[in-house]
Amino acid sequence: MGRHLDAGALWLLQLDHVPNIFTLGIAGLGPMTSKGSGLIMTAVVGGAVIPYLLGALADRVGIQHSFVLPVICYLYIAYYGLWGSKPTRSITA
Repeated sequence: MGRHLDAGALWLLQLDHVPNIFTLGIAGLGPMTSKGSGLIMTAVVGGAVIPYLLGALADRVGIQHSFVLPVICYLYIAYYGLWGSKPTRSITA
């Protein structure tokens, strides 16, 4: 029962990620907003690929060690939210 509560709590903590990442990702793109939003929505495929890779990794190295993959994903999300989402130059279409 406790594991189900932990999974539910994790899901609730992740609810705000998608709208925040999307908003940060398209901010300041100007005429390139449609292309940027399309690219971000293409990244949703990661929601289908990462669990498959996690399962394959768990079969090879064990379940505990396989959780390095989500840690890497969360570190990238944190990087993008803190530094990677800030435009460094202006692009015109």
